Amino acid sequence: MLDEKYFDIEIKNSAGAIMKSYPGFSVSPSTSHTHLEKRRVELAKGVWAFIGYSSSNFAAIASEHGYIMVDTGDNVPLVRQARREIERLTAGRLQGIVLTHSHPDHRCGGSVFLEGAGDVPIWGHYAFGTEVRDGKGLETILGRRTRRQFGFDIPTAMYTQNAMLPRFDEEVPAVPISPNTPVQEGRTKLDVDGVTLELYTIPTESADMVVVWLPEQKVLFGGDTAYGSFPNLYPLRGGAYRDVERWARGVRRLMDFPAQALLCGHNLALFGEEISDFLEHYAQALEYVHAATIRGMNEGMGVDELAATIELPEELRDYPYLKEFYGAVPWAVRAVFAAKVGWFDGNPTHVIPLTTREEAERMARLAGGEEKLMMAARAALAEGDWRWACRLADCLLTLGSGHEVELLKADALEALSHDILPITGINYLLTCALELRKN
Repeated sequence: MLDEKYFDIEIKNSAGAIMKSYPGFSVSPSTSHTHLEKRRVELAKGVWAFIGYSSSNFAAIASEHGYIMVDTGDNVPLVRQARREIERLTAGRLQGIVLTHSHPDHRCGGSVFLEGAGDVPIWGHYAFGTEVRDGKGLETILGRRTRRQFGFDIPTAMYTQNAMLPRFDEEVPAVPISPNTPVQEGRTKLDVDGVTLELYTIPTESADMVVVWLPEQKVLFGGDTAYGSFPNLYPLRGGAYRDVERWARGVRRLMDFPAQALLCGHNLALFGEEISDFLEHYAQALEYVHAATIRGMNEGMGVDELAATIELPEELRDYPYLKEFYGAVPWAVRAVFAAKVGWFDGNPTHVIPLTTREEAERMARLAGGEEKLMMAARAALAEGDWRWACRLADCLLTLGSGHEVELLKADALEALSHDILPITGINYLLTCALELRKN
C-alpha cells in the first residue's frame, strides 16, 4: 500500500492557521505538510533505499566486492551515516555511482562515498547539466530566485518542515559530483562487479534524466520522473520549459518495466501492483493539465482565467501523491500557455500595455491620491485580503513610498505564505517578506 504517513489529515498549515482557498490552488481539507521520516527500505535482496537521509532518496546495490550507488543524496552528515550502514550490509568498497540527473540534491553527497574509493566510474547522461547550460548568463537572477524558492534564508524556526524540501538538524556545505562516464541515448547495459544494470535516457523533469533498471531483481529507479507530489512542472526560480507532454510520455515509459519495486526521487518507495496505479494516475494528471490548457486556449480563454479555473478532476486530486506539495497546477498551466504561444495572451489591451509606473499613477488618481491608496492597502491588510494588499503596495512602492509600505507588503506576503500549499511558493513568499523587512 502507499505510505500514507507523509500525508496528515489536516486542513492547517505549519503555523496552525486554517488555509484559505484561492482560485487555481486546490487545497483539500485532508492536506498539510509533514516531516520526512528517515528510514531504510529493502527494495529486493541486496538492494536498499535510503529515504529521509537527504532532500532526495538514494540507494545502494550489493555487488560481489562491495556496492553500487544510485544517486548520493545531499545531506553530508546523514549520508555518512548511510555509508556506515551500507558497509555493515555489504563486504567491500564502492564500485561505481549512477546519477539519475544533474540536480544538486541527488549528487552533493557523492564525496562521502568517493572517500578512499579510488578511481570509480560515475555514470550520467551524455548531456548532463542541461539546465545549468540553459541558464548561462543568468546566474545572478536565477541564483537569487533559487534561494527564495528553496528558502535558504528562512530561519529554521519559521521554516515549514515538509517531505519535499526537508531541513535537517545539521547541514554541511558540499560540492556536487559530476559523471566521468557518459550514458548514451537509449539503452545502455552494464555488468558492474557482478550486477547487471540497464540505463535508459528518459527525459522528464529534466532533459538529462537516466532511469536505472535491475532486470534480475526487478527494481526500477525513476529519479525525478515521478515523486510524492504533483510534479514541479514550472519551478518558481525560472528556467527552460519542462515539456509536459514529454514528461507524461516518460512516466508511461516506466510502466513498460515489470517492476516489483520502484524508488522515486522523493518520498516514495512502491511495491507490486501499486506501482502501475501510481504511474497511470501520475501520467493522467500531466496529460489532463496539458489537454485542459490547450482546450481553453482554443476557446479563447486568457492565461489568468485558465490558471484560476483548471484543476485536476476529483478522481485524481484525492490521491496523496498528486497533492500540490511541490508543484502547482496553475503554475503548470501558465508554463504551457507561454511555451505554446509566447508572452502575448491575445488581449489587445496588452499589445501596448501601461508601464508599471503609468498604471500605479492612474491607480493613485482613481483612489483619490496616494494617501487614499495607502488607506486602501491598510484596509486590505486588516481584512485579510492579502493579494489585494500586495497589489496596492506594489503601486505605492512604484510611486516611491517608503519602508512603511514595504512592511505592509511583508505582512501580507507572510500571511499569504500560510494560505497556500506548494512548499516552493511558501518559501518564495516568506523569503521576500523577510527581505522587505531588512530594507
